[in-house]
Amino acid sequence: MLALPALAQETPAVPQRETDVIKPQPVCPIPVQLPIVIQAPAYQWIGPILSADGGIFFQQGNKRIQANSIEYNTLTGIGTANRVYFTTCSATRPDYHITASSVTLLPNNRLHARNVALYLGTHKVLILPSIKMRVGGRAPTTSIFPRLGYDKRDGATLTQTLRLVDQLRARTTANIRFTTQHSLEGDINGIYGADGNLSNFPGQFITYGSMRSQTLNFQQPPVGNCDPQLLRPRDIAHLRPFAQLTLRQRTYDAKDLGLVVYRQPEIGATYIGNQLSLTKQRLDPRIELYPEATLTWGRFKEIPGHPDFITRSMISAKGAVNTWWLGPTTTIQPIGIGTYAAYGNGDVFRTWGYGLDISHLTRNSSFYSVRYISRTSSGHTPFEFDDIDIHKEIDGVFQQYFSKYDRNVVGLSVTYNADVGNVFDWEVMYGRRSDCIGTWIIWDNRFQRFSFDVTLINL
Repeated sequence: MLALPALAQETPAVPQRETDVIKPQPVCPIPVQLPIVIQAPAYQWIGPILSADGGIFFQQGNKRIQANSIEYNTLTGIGTANRVYFTTCSATRPDYHITASSVTLLPNNRLHARNVALYLGTHKVLILPSIKMRVGGRAPTTSIFPRLGYDKRDGATLTQTLRLVDQLRARTTANIRFTTQHSLEGDINGIYGADGNLSNFPGQFITYGSMRSQTLNFQQPPVGNCDPQLLRPRDIAHLRPFAQLTLRQRTYDAKDLGLVVYRQPEIGATYIGNQLSLTKQRLDPRIELYPEATLTWGRFKEIPGHPDFITRSMISAKGAVNTWWLGPTTTIQPIGIGTYAAYGNGDVFRTWGYGLDISHLTRNSSFYSVRYISRTSSGHTPFEFDDIDIHKEIDGVFQQYFSKYDRNVVGLSVTYNADVGNVFDWEVMYGRRSDCIGTWIIWDNRFQRFSFDVTLINL
């Protein structure tokens, strides 16, 4: 057995007894220098290069790899392994595992696997020619494998996210969606961390989409007895230039369920600030509301509506202030928003608004939030997706863990249109998680859409 210097961080310790793996271990994101352990009947170590053949076992934290052979550079963190079995589960009988003909080990906890098969328990559920993954993250990774769905407009759908670039400060992804009713939809998104790494902010943004994502997935793993302040990522990028191209991008529009938008291209930059506060105390980072300022330029068209491309330059700002100290897990925050857009056809469109957000986290990390937003506008926009659909809305969400070990979770998000006095949209989710895998189903009532997804935790 070989014990090598640590090359990765932020991975929880592996339980040592079988009974320990029954209860999901709390995620405690304390940087820990974990050693690499390799077991092999024979090995060769020349300079920084370690090579071994015949029944290799490679482990760091809860990352476990079994392979026929392996070669690893201990200085660069780069290596290759052949005929591989891989999992991040700590149980003897893992909830999932992946097999591959070969795996390339890359710096920053990345893997590139080829001829991949995914097993849930003992059942093979997916085969892919190639996949890239990142190991040892704080949150589950979604969108690694194709997602199945069905909705009234598009019929059966199959969506895949491809990681074209995956580095600490740069990321490019392509989302491809095959539909039985409307052919191909998709987008390519690139983002760069100008002043730090592209870690995820643990809190919320002042959009309904942020509230839904906070509620309808597993992005908030319970932290047990760990200090929630440790969830704050280090060296995170606040200034983030971006660019995107879209083909028939589905748009969340109140007036037209079938509206699609083409952005070819849209470029810009967003600055995400720290939580604004009038108190001297720090909130739990999961209920913080981040101020944002965004500057963009792009060529757009929408169908149905405006079939010709028109340019748009836009600046937007939004923010919230933690005005009253109600403890680290409860907030009441006034909200302000505003946008200014100028179009290539001479139109100018302005929006502004105000609101109030109330959020609360329980001891087991269940999440509750209610938000009121009032908006108004002046000028004119040529695009349906740009105008204000609901002038006064109330958004409510909750995510409730209700089993003994926080394995089962239910989420609900609701939008109430205060202009006309009805429920505009609602979504419900049920999910189940273990120490290494999460599965969930979601029903979106507005789009009449059913979806199923799997997350591999620590990837």
